[in-house]
Amino acid sequence: MDDIEERVYNSTDPFFWLGSGTNRDMGILMIHGFTGTPMEFRRIGYKMQDQGYTVNAVRLPGHGTTPEEMMHTGWTDWYGHVLESYDKLAGVCKNVVVMGYSLGGLLALKLSVERQTSGIVSIATPIFLATRRIVFAAVMQHFMDYVEKKPKDTPIVLDESCAYTKTPIRCVISLRKLLKQVKVILPRIEAPIWIGQGKRDTIVLQESAEFLHQNVQSPLKELHYYEESSHGLLLDQEKEQVYEDISSFIQSLQMKYYEVKEAGAAAK
Repeated sequence: MDDIEERVYNSTDPFFWLGSGTNRDMGILMIHGFTGTPMEFRRIGYKMQDQGYTVNAVRLPGHGTTPEEMMHTGWTDWYGHVLESYDKLAGVCKNVVVMGYSLGGLLALKLSVERQTSGIVSIATPIFLATRRIVFAAVMQHFMDYVEKKPKDTPIVLDESCAYTKTPIRCVISLRKLLKQVKVILPRIEAPIWIGQGKRDTIVLQESAEFLHQNVQSPLKELHYYEESSHGLLLDQEKEQVYEDISSFIQSLQMKYYEVKEAGAAAK
């Protein structure tokens, strides 16, 4: 666990920052995207830590190293690491909000069914993809190991996500398997959820956000669209508004926690 001495934005390392004050007991587990790194969460991570929350951004197995290393991993490895990270964070914090971007959103949704989460922040989570490449991956794997990625986000997003420039095809197949699983379990999700989607996302179809909103059983659901944002919501030109909206959602969860705590104390 690290105390912040200086703000570093260009690091792919995972980070765990203890919070302070009344918000310290609210932990935020941050899960990055497919082929990406925890660097995607550093800006919002500092924002949340400034507000006193305990922040843990994980680095999924095979990510932040080389595509060759990622080749030997799959969704069970990624999810296993998320489970382990959640359990550690839950040992420090009384409440945990799980925040996932893209692939991380799928892992966050699955986690919310198998662990007690105080809330979910789903950012550009893929339910329906704009490309059919993932469908043909099962055939492509017999002819090639990797597929080159064509830049679709803005230069700023690409620089700060530090994602691989090529993707192991077997990992694409594994991603598809996870996506199918998550789509089936959506009606079992009951934790409060915040859903964000960029209107200029060329990777995830906008219908994904609406599908999530309609199919989860959460009593508290927020759906936000961002007109000028691409897939990289956390780093694109509307990022400050995204941070503010997410912060307001988490703050509402924290207030609800204290209301319940005070009601319980008064009843004794």
